[in-house]
Amino acid sequence: MYRTLRKESLKRVFPRIIALAVATAILLALCAGGLFRLATGSKELSSLSVDQLKGTYVSFDASEIIVAFATLSSKGDSGSKTLETYYLLPYGENRYMAVMDVKEHNANIIGRAMEQSHEYYLGDLDSLTKLGTLRGTVVDLDEEMLHYMGDCIDNYALPGYEEGSDSQRLLVPYQVNLEKVGFLSARTTIVLGVCALICLFILLLQIAAVKCGVYQRHVRSIIGNNDDCFEDAAIIERVRVGKYVWYSKGPGSRAIKTSDLIWGYAMPEPMVVSKYRWPVAVYDREQNMTQLQFMEQKHCQDFLDAIKAQGHPFVMGYTSELAERFRNDFSAFIRDAERG
Repeated sequence: MYRTLRKESLKRVFPRIIALAVATAILLALCAGGLFRLATGSKELSSLSVDQLKGTYVSFDASEIIVAFATLSSKGDSGSKTLETYYLLPYGENRYMAVMDVKEHNANIIGRAMEQSHEYYLGDLDSLTKLGTLRGTVVDLDEEMLHYMGDCIDNYALPGYEEGSDSQRLLVPYQVNLEKVGFLSARTTIVLGVCALICLFILLLQIAAVKCGVYQRHVRSIIGNNDDCFEDAAIIERVRVGKYVWYSKGPGSRAIKTSDLIWGYAMPEPMVVSKYRWPVAVYDREQNMTQLQFMEQKHCQDFLDAIKAQGHPFVMGYTSELAERFRNDFSAFIRDAERG
């Protein structure tokens, strides 16, 4: 019995399991690479060759940033907003690459870095003071930005500049997207990773609940291990009627002792739950109602007939007189049911 009920529970939770598995797979696909980069840590930018740059999660000190050379902004009713700011960053000897900061997230530390760099390249400072580590992922640089970078090097006559020579020869066609781990921000990557773990945990919990019979606890509390009558029960859709009525509520299995049922009737109107469902109400001797649903209307009467066939006092059908007696004179209702 319990093996059959567990299989039925598995069928009911299977769509949920599939949805959780798909959600977990999608979330992991989005953040797995970023989580791996965060776990293994960033690589020092200066230690990498050009061939190793693309896609690498790197770190460098903010003091190395020289100057901003391009800004992407949007205009709205409330004014102009900076979306992306591009900065010039030395890479090796007399070579340069770009750094991109989204919405000026690192404007404070980069602002201090540019002030210091200005004094350093003018010769007013002997060395740069470290300001703090910045991290990001190296991606391809848009070709249009190469022209802005070259103009910036020419304007400031930075190391490597030669009058009459094209300064684009000094450029490495990559940019560091600050705070990005792969194509997502570090914060988003962590949030997606946590969501993936939650989905995976719920998925495993669902499987374990089915495997361990958690959804059959109610049946076990009513019947125990006495399952001799289960196989002989009449099956009406997903409901079984014998010594007990076995039915489902969500993924869980439920059972009612048939001899405890005293009244039942089919409700006149169907319920719409993705499709039509025809409800039946049954009441026990404690006047508790249980509602079951069938896909076909004729099965409502089949279900009531199956309960009646068990030979216990049971009233079928609904009238206002029966309802009034059930509410106001339940002992009389019981007597009439026992007389048949």
